This record gives sequence, C-alpha cells and structure tokens, in this order.
Amino acid sequence: MLSALLAVRPSAGTETRDQSFTHREIIDQLTAFYLAGTDTTATTLAWALLLLAQHREVEDRVHAAVDAVLAGAGADVDHLPRPPLTARVIKEALRLYPPAWLVPRTATADTRLGSHHVPAGMTIVYSPYVIHRRRDLYEHPDRFDPDRWDHERRPQPPRHAFLPFGGGARKCIAEDFAMTHATIALATITARWRLTPTPGCRIRPSLAITLAPNGLRMQVTQRSAR
Repeated sequence: MLSALLAVRPSAGTETRDQSFTHREIIDQLTAFYLAGTDTTATTLAWALLLLAQHREVEDRVHAAVDAVLAGAGADVDHLPRPPLTARVIKEALRLYPPAWLVPRTATADTRLGSHHVPAGMTIVYSPYVIHRRRDLYEHPDRFDPDRWDHERRPQPPRHAFLPFGGGARKCIAEDFAMTHATIALATITARWRLTPTPGCRIRPSLAITLAPNGLRMQVTQRSAR
C-alpha cells in the first residue's frame, strides 16, 4: 500500500495541481488504514472464537476442517478457499456482531428515501446490526449458523442485507483484505488452540465505536491435529 501511494504521479497533460500525495496525506492514509483495520479485525476474531466456544458442534467441524488442510501448521493465502467453513464462520460473526454497528452518512443533494424527503446536508444513520437481524431478510436471524453462507446449499440473502463493510461508493476499500486476513487468522488459531470463556465472565457488546465483546476472557488450551 505504501508503495502504491508513493508511486502516484500527476496524470499526463495535467497543468493544474500536482496530483501526487504529500507526505502528510500519505501518513494520514496509512494511519486511517492501520486504525480501521486492527481493532475491527481483532473484534471480529474475538466474536468468532466466542461463538465457536458457545457452539461446540460447529467448533468440532472447524477443527476437523483445519486439521485436514493444515495439520497443525499456520495458514496462509495459498490455503484459501480451504477450508471454506472458517470463512463462513467469519462472515456469520460479522453478521451477528458487525464491528461498525452504527454508520452515519450525509446527503450531498436533495433526494428521497422511500416516502421521506431528505434535504442536502442531512445526516442519515443506519445500523448493520439491526439490518442483519431482520426476520424478513434472514431465517432465524438470532441463530449462529455459518452454513447459511453455503451458497451451494442455501439461497443467499439480498446483497443489501449484509453490510458489515457498508455499501455503495463509500464501501470499505479493504473488504477483501479484511475477510482474507480474518479467515487466515481464525484457521491458524483453531488449528493450534481451543479457546474457552473463563468461568463467571459476563460478556456484553460494548456500544463504542466498534461492537466489541466487553468482559470477554478466554482460556487457551493447546491442541494437536488429528
């Protein structure tokens, strides 16, 4: 990414402002990507590991899948899309607990939203958390079911029904990278360890910038590939 930003040059024939990035702009972009990409990925992995610990039958399937592919080793991009179940677990964790649970947008021009007039400059707020739990969009929306994302066996929800990365022109530019990163991390962790919430910990979603599992503490037990 840094190389790409440094390589930006003015377009041929441009006679106005230099189109290359300043050092300050490059630093700002790198900082934004770093901050936006670390906490959200960590939060997603925390929810995914908690959900697996709460649903041992799914966790057993994940362990069997990663053992067959990795045999206890770490995962990398060459292992994708195998095992596909880990990617579905990440996607289901994002559906149930999207890190960006409340998203504002500002109308740049007068428009209409359904039957409502939206003047330019008005702020609109939508919640992926609420949309992802609508019963008209998802069957048993409160249930942790990674297999709902198996497109070969189940009909998929409409595109606008899954918004952990936003949508439209302002959709997160790093969606594919984030999904790849989280899937590889989950496969590597589950290939080597089993995580269990510590007794007595009280876990609640924290209504902060990201929807993190507040109070989550987990015990780590080393496991070996079968």
